[in-house]
Amino acid sequence: MHDMPAHLAAPPRHVPLSLRILNFFNGAAQLGWGVFGFGMIFLWAFGSNADFSFATFHPGGRTTGRVVRTVETNASENDSRIRASHYQYSVAGSTFEGRSYATGAAPADGSEVAIEYDEGNPERSRISGMRRAMFGPWASFVAVFPLVGFVILFFATRSGIKRNHLLREGILTTGTFLRKEPTNMTVNKRRVWELTFEFKDRVGMRQEVSARTTDTHRLEDESAEPLLYDPNDPARAYLLDEVPSRPRFEGNGEMAGRGVAAGFALLLPLLVIGLNVLAVAMKLGVFTR
Repeated sequence: MHDMPAHLAAPPRHVPLSLRILNFFNGAAQLGWGVFGFGMIFLWAFGSNADFSFATFHPGGRTTGRVVRTVETNASENDSRIRASHYQYSVAGSTFEGRSYATGAAPADGSEVAIEYDEGNPERSRISGMRRAMFGPWASFVAVFPLVGFVILFFATRSGIKRNHLLREGILTTGTFLRKEPTNMTVNKRRVWELTFEFKDRVGMRQEVSARTTDTHRLEDESAEPLLYDPNDPARAYLLDEVPSRPRFEGNGEMAGRGVAAGFALLLPLLVIGLNVLAVAMKLGVFTR
């Protein structure tokens, strides 16, 4: 690292907010946010419209209703258009409205239909033989996509929190190269390599720290790579050249801010959060009240 100072401010150090943001929303976390956000599109479109009546709906009441209108939706299943039937029915003198779904044939407008409803909550109903939601329970499988993103996000964010802790409390030393091994992972068709370095902690014990990257040059350009380790747990360490958000230092050993880069790092997470808040509001009918 060419901008490494001759000394580093003693812990606990001040870590600029922009640098903490860059570590918290690091490159791997950005991937996690991207996968999570993309997966949530399918979860809202399909998973939130999956029918789990077999587990959540317990019809005890029966009555007769009338179809107000049946319309084609924009969705299809097995190349058959899904149709939505809007209907009305009465229970104990009160009139209710409902909507049920079917693939292919559906009741005609004005026809009488058998209605099943929850005796404890008559507003919950369906036309006998039809679904209460647009898709069958199979549609919930799309939850795997945001789940994968969340797992990536969880571990990447945890790593960023560790880096911020080490920037604040870690002891600065250098590590010497031990070995370089290819992993089974590739990013953009580039092999991910694991580089391992050795260092001595403050009591003289030998410790190892590893880093995974596709750009090994950053970790091979110096005979001794600077790193920070936790004095209470030397196994917790990271090489300062390991990540693109590596800190920059002032002449007095204090860390410099990275305002512009932090701003860009916030764009994707804020977009994903904002779109999901909007989706929740639309699902709750906030904009139709």
